[in-house]
Amino acid sequence: MSRLRVLSRAEIVSLVAMDDAIDAMARAFGQLSAGRVDMPVRTVMTSGSGISLFMPARLEAAGERGVKVASLFPGNRERDLPAINGVVLVLDDETGLPKAILEAGELTAVRTAAAAGLAVRLLSRANSRVLAVFGAGAQAPRQIEAVRAVRPIEEVRIVSKGGESARRLAASLEGVEAWAAATPAEAVDGADVIVAVTTSRTPVFDGARLPPGTHVSGSGSFQPEMQEIGSEVVERARVVVEDRESALEEAGDLLVPMRAGVVSPDVIDAELGEIVNGEAPEGAAGRELTFFKSVGTAVQDVAIGAEVLRRAEAEDAGRLVEL
Repeated sequence: MSRLRVLSRAEIVSLVAMDDAIDAMARAFGQLSAGRVDMPVRTVMTSGSGISLFMPARLEAAGERGVKVASLFPGNRERDLPAINGVVLVLDDETGLPKAILEAGELTAVRTAAAAGLAVRLLSRANSRVLAVFGAGAQAPRQIEAVRAVRPIEEVRIVSKGGESARRLAASLEGVEAWAAATPAEAVDGADVIVAVTTSRTPVFDGARLPPGTHVSGSGSFQPEMQEIGSEVVERARVVVEDRESALEEAGDLLVPMRAGVVSPDVIDAELGEIVNGEAPEGAAGRELTFFKSVGTAVQDVAIGAEVLRRAEAEDAGRLVEL
């Protein structure tokens, strides 16, 4: 008989700090780029009403093993249920027995933001003080938290459809000047870091006039035909990704300009893990802009799941279930 630890969203929030999550992403990406992970291609199961993703991985260094099952069912909103939902299952590396089930929504928000925060730490100017955020959904607060964890942000500008969610998010932020921008141009004017966490299929701002030194992060679009960051940014920027193979399969922000002949596949300059491991330099590396494109990888889910589980075991958090 084995025991399974079940951790809710609220418990996850209380257990993981953003600084620790960013460090966990650095370890995960370092192993990924060094070839020290087992990460099969994720399986996608599509039905008439939604999509389910199955994402397994194992990180060699600490023997972290698990799988995320995540679903996107847009019709759930009409049922008063979350459109995006799922769990992360952490497995014992020696026995294969299930050790924990963790609510995946919060974990995904944390690991996605932590990856973006790591990219900001490695690629942006150290004195970056103005942050522009496109999107005000569940991802946005965590993204803001991650950027503020690594840079001395003094001003946050937020853009959302209709503006109401942007105003609510701005009002909720403490210790920083925050406001809802009326237009994309107003948001990016003078911004040091620009973060996009939308599901837009077309670019959410004009990047042609961004001044040299601006860092752009795209974590929202996740399918080959979706493009929340314009081709002009990709053309001007040093492009960094989590994993080249995944990006070239799923990152519409890169694939759309590739299909148009604006850039070639070798536009990807480095993986985050290559920079973590010292195999590629930090910063812009001679380019005008820096652009981190995220599509999400299973190693992130397993790494953050294992980190939260360690803390839960130390504090005896969650609920134990006999199997």
